[in-house]
Amino acid sequence: MYRLRVLGVLLAASLSAQTNPSPEELLRHAIELQQSGDMEGAIQDYRQFLAERPNEVAAHSNLGVLLSHMGRYGEAATEYNRALELAPGTSGILLNLGLAYYKAGRIPEAAQTFSKAHEIAPDNLQTIMLLGDCQLRMGQNRDVIALLKPVEQASADNLAIAYMMGMALLRDGQVQEGQQRVDKILRNGDSAEARFMLGSQMLVAQDFPAAVKQFAGAIELNPDVPDLQAFYGLALLNTGDPDAAAAAFRKQLASDPNHFEANLYLAQILVARKQWTEAEPLIHQALQVRPDSLPAKLALADLEVGNNQLMKARSTLEAGEKTWPESYGIHQRLSEVYAALHLPAQVQHEKVVMARLQSKTSSDSGPKTGEQAPDFTVTKMGSEESATLTDLRHTGPVLLVFGSYTCPNFRGAASTLNRLYPEYKNDVPFFLIYIREAHSTQDWASTQNQREGITLQPAKSLDERSDHATMCVRKLHIEFPTLLDTMNGGAEKAYAAWPSKAYLLDTHGRIIFSTGLGEQEFKPEQLEAALAKARTPVKAQQTR
Repeated sequence: MYRLRVLGVLLAASLSAQTNPSPEELLRHAIELQQSGDMEGAIQDYRQFLAERPNEVAAHSNLGVLLSHMGRYGEAATEYNRALELAPGTSGILLNLGLAYYKAGRIPEAAQTFSKAHEIAPDNLQTIMLLGDCQLRMGQNRDVIALLKPVEQASADNLAIAYMMGMALLRDGQVQEGQQRVDKILRNGDSAEARFMLGSQMLVAQDFPAAVKQFAGAIELNPDVPDLQAFYGLALLNTGDPDAAAAAFRKQLASDPNHFEANLYLAQILVARKQWTEAEPLIHQALQVRPDSLPAKLALADLEVGNNQLMKARSTLEAGEKTWPESYGIHQRLSEVYAALHLPAQVQHEKVVMARLQSKTSSDSGPKTGEQAPDFTVTKMGSEESATLTDLRHTGPVLLVFGSYTCPNFRGAASTLNRLYPEYKNDVPFFLIYIREAHSTQDWASTQNQREGITLQPAKSLDERSDHATMCVRKLHIEFPTLLDTMNGGAEKAYAAWPSKAYLLDTHGRIIFSTGLGEQEFKPEQLEAALAKARTPVKAQQTR
C-alpha cells in the first residue's frame, strides 16, 4: 500500500508537469489513485476525464462508487443516473444507484430503483431483500408480503426471509400468520430476532408492558438488530415513559439516521416539549422517507405553529386536507390556525367538519365533544359521603380529571392543572376522580415508575384507594377536591378514562373539551383556552 501511495504521488507530479494530459492518461491515473487509496485525487481525475469523454459508462459508474465510499451519496446518484442514461437497464448500476438513494435516506427513490432492478433480474435475492426493506420502512407491509411470498416458498430454510415476512405480517395485523414465522425463528433457539418478533406481536396486541420486556431482552442479546431500538422506544412511549423512549429513538438514529419511526416519534416528543429547533430536521427526515405520511405532516404543521409561522402551517394543512379530507387531526389544527389568523368563517366551517368526523368515529372510546356527559356516583375522599355528577356541577361548568398516582402521564400534567386551578376555580370547579392504578405492581410495569421508585399494589378496597389518593394529593400538591371512583370503576368506564383523561363540561352538562393526559396529546394551552371560553358565560351572568 505504501508503494502504491508513492506511485500515486509520483504520477501526480508527472502529470502536473504535463500541460495537457490525454484522457487515457487521466483515466489510468484515476484508477491508480483509486487503488492507492487517494479517493479525492481519483475523483478529481475521473471528473477531468469525463469532461473530455462524457459518454464513458464505466467512468461514471466508477466515480459513483468512489463518491458513495466517501459518503457523498447525492453526487454518486447523479453519476449512476448518467451511466444509466448511457446504458439503460444495467442491473449492477441500478443496484448501486438504489444503494446510494438508500444510504442518503431517499427511501422512495431507492424502492423505485430496486423495483426496476427486480424487474430485470427477478431472482436476485439481494435486490429482493433491499426492496422489501425499503417497503417495510415506508410502511408498505402488504407489498413486502406479496414480494416475499414466492421467495419464501422456494427458500424454506432462509431465516432472513422468514424474519422480514414475519415482521411485515405482524405490522399488517396478520398476527396468526406472523406467529408462524415467529415459531420458525424460535425453533432455532433464543435470539434477539426471535424476541424482537415476539415483542412486535405484543405491540400489535397493545400489550405494551410485555412488548417492553421482550424488546429489552432482545437488546441484551443484540442491540444492533435493525429497527429494534425504535420499536422499544415506541413501546416505552405507550407505557408513559417519553424520556426512556427518546433515549431509545436517539440510539436508533445513531446507527440509522434515516429511520422513519425514530425520526417521527422523537420529533413528536420534542414538539410536545416545544424544542422546535431540534425537532425540525427530524420531521424533514421523516418526510423524506415517507412523503405521504399523515403523522409527519401533522408534526410539520405543529412545528410551524410553534415557530409562529402561521401562514406556512395554513399552507401545509390546506394541502394536507386535499390528501386526507377525512382526517380529524388536519381539521382540528386548521381550526386553530384559522382562529389565530382571525378567520371566523373558516373556523366555523372546520368545526362543522370536525363534528361530522367525530360522530363517524366509532373506534374512539368514551363520550365525545357535544354529547351529554354520563352521570356517575363517587365518594368524597376522607368521608363516606357520596356525590353524583349533578351534585358537582351545580348547573355550571366543571372540569373532571381522571387519574392515579402510578400514571406517569397524570403526574406530568399535575403541574399544569395546579397552575390553572387558582385562576379558574371560582368559575369552573376542578375535581380529581381517583380511578384504578395505571401501573400497579400487579398490572402494567412502568419503566419510569421503576426509575422513580414508585410501587403501589392495586387497591382492594375503597379505604386502600383513599390511602393511595391521599398520598397522590400530598405528593403532587393538588389543591382541588378529590373523589374516589367505585371499586367496580363506574366513572372510569363511563368516560373510558383509564389511564388518565380530562373532560370539560359546559353549564348544560355537555362535553365541550376532552383530552388524554399523555405528553403527546395533552396541550396545556388548549385546555386553558377551553377553560376561558367555558367561564365566559359565567362571568357574563355574574355581571348582570
